[in-house]
Amino acid sequence: MVKVRFSDLSPGMELAEDAMTPSGRFLMPRGTRLERSHLTTLAGWGIAELDVVGASSPPAGETGAAATGQPPAAERPKPADFLEQAMEAVKGRFVFVDLREEVAATVFRLSVARTAKRLARAALEEADKPAPAPKPQSPSGARPAPVAAAGPIPSPEDLLREDPQLVSLPEVFTRINEVLRNPRSSVDEAARIIGTDASLSATLLKLVNSAFYSRASRAVERRFPAKVDSLTRAVMIVGGKQLATLALGVSVLPIFRDIPPEYINMKAFWKHSIGCGMIARALAEHSGVCGGESSFVAGLLHDIGRLVLYKHLPGPSGLALRRSREEFCTLTMLEKELFSFDHGYLGGLLLRKWQYPAALEKMVRYHHDLTEPLFIEEPAVIHVADFLCNALEIGTSGEWRVPALLPEAAEALSLSSADLKGLVGGVEESIEEVFTSFFPGDEAA
Repeated sequence: MVKVRFSDLSPGMELAEDAMTPSGRFLMPRGTRLERSHLTTLAGWGIAELDVVGASSPPAGETGAAATGQPPAAERPKPADFLEQAMEAVKGRFVFVDLREEVAATVFRLSVARTAKRLARAALEEADKPAPAPKPQSPSGARPAPVAAAGPIPSPEDLLREDPQLVSLPEVFTRINEVLRNPRSSVDEAARIIGTDASLSATLLKLVNSAFYSRASRAVERRFPAKVDSLTRAVMIVGGKQLATLALGVSVLPIFRDIPPEYINMKAFWKHSIGCGMIARALAEHSGVCGGESSFVAGLLHDIGRLVLYKHLPGPSGLALRRSREEFCTLTMLEKELFSFDHGYLGGLLLRKWQYPAALEKMVRYHHDLTEPLFIEEPAVIHVADFLCNALEIGTSGEWRVPALLPEAAEALSLSSADLKGLVGGVEESIEEVFTSFFPGDEAA
């Protein structure tokens, strides 16, 4: 077994260890015989080196173009050079998406363009950097999650009942929920309760001061300075009930910080969740079907059912993750096969248990199934936002293949291709900023 630089990989080589992204995401199992499509995928994820069976390193002292196989500076790679490779790489992820639909086809083209940019950037970085020194093997061998299932699968109700953390919620959560459920509660009361939790208050103020809320800030620019430095001012800009709804979502995030890292990269998970929330809010504003803050919180929490599965059913969850990469299916399909329910259903039950507003519960519970609710507009917001985040690889909650975009969802929101391009472009610029509002000191995956 030899560690080989990416530039020296070639079709036919066999992986001696599992291929993992720098953030720990599983890509390919050991024993994979590399093909050109594999190399395209590896380049897209910025893989610098891999352990390969029976390979040899380049001759000692060989450097520059001869060693790296990269073109001279005048011929630096451009995204246009990688469009064909990007198309092939993206096709495998979009097998369940009907590209005859205008909106789906637009998102596919956006994904191809983003992948081509990533491939060009990876090739450029590979050309510019010296050969990396071999890294020591980790004691665990960086193996992916175990896949053996142990014992019968409990019901969703039993899963939620057995976790004391899901029962004993922070006191501030309970008090905020009471404010939301009481029509006589005042905006001052909402601000006062949120203010009792310093960490929650700081997070909300950062969020309100982000570019994500810039339009709301401009709407009251004559009354308040650019920087919102108190909860009272935040309430005036965002609204008391709306700020309390945001607080309701933010206050439960610490509950899910002990998820085993071998199953999911939590930075990537929360980037996906935050991206989904931000796009959902933009979709809600565009369509007018529901409130912006409710949509943001529903997007933020839409995959919490999956975190419960990773935590309490690690063996079957590991099996589902592996099979979703190796078989013709999505992770959501496998959840239904292995557990008899999916993460949306489980997440909806959890929000009901926590006495969230019914609209939020419905948006989470039905974001993969619009056949159940009587009115589909609210869950359609989360369905489309989740589709976009999966398609454009904005973080990940474990899903590799892109779940189908239900045409009735796009129709319910009156979405056009032009709307979609502007919406995604406007939101994506703010995702990193909002991520650091929630997780200061971390970099988004």
